[in-house]
This record gives sequence, structure tokens and C-alpha cells, in this order.
Amino acid sequence: MNPPEGDAANDGAAGEDLRDLIAQAEDMLHSLRGQTGEAAERLRERVEATVKSARTRLSSLEGDARQLTEEAAATADEYVRENPWASVAIAAAAGVIIGALLSRRR
Repeated sequence: MNPPEGDAANDGAAGEDLRDLIAQAEDMLHSLRGQTGEAAERLRERVEATVKSARTRLSSLEGDARQLTEEAAATADEYVRENPWASVAIAAAAGVIIGALLSRRR
């Protein structure tokens, strides 16, 4: 089942958020190293669990992104093989548009 449109962008933002969360949690773990006591130990365990969970989710997001990329590439390859002249025309049109946009910037 294909995800709804826009989920890839959301997954990218979620991936960045998870990377930030992991970095913050790891910083917190480093700051807790010298702390002793039961409360510090419980906090360390909670932070470690959060980091583990975030890494698992990030890995899942990366796997999903990889799969979507492979599916998009396969679909594009299939389209090009079935419609070579249309593909050439699309590529030429894209080149003209990009060239026009770049020439305006100068």
C-alpha cells in the first residue's frame, strides 16, 4: 500500500526531529555520567530507552524512504522503457525550462 502524498516530506521532517532528539538525549546522558543515586540511575535508564526507541524509529523511516526511492526509480525506469520518445521530449522540455530560469538569474 502506498502512503498518502506528502508523507515523504513529513518523514523527512520527522527524521530530522528524531536526529535532534537523539543528539539531545545523548548530551543528557553525557551530563548524567557523574551523577549518582537512584533518581539519576532511573533518569539514565529512561533517556537510554528514549534513545533506543528514537534510533529504531529513525531506522524504520530510513528504510521506508529507501523503499520509496527504489519504487520511484523502478516506476520511472518502466515508464522510460515503455515511452522512450515521450521521455526524451520531457527531458528536453525540462532542460529548456531550467535553461530559461538560469538565464534570467544572470
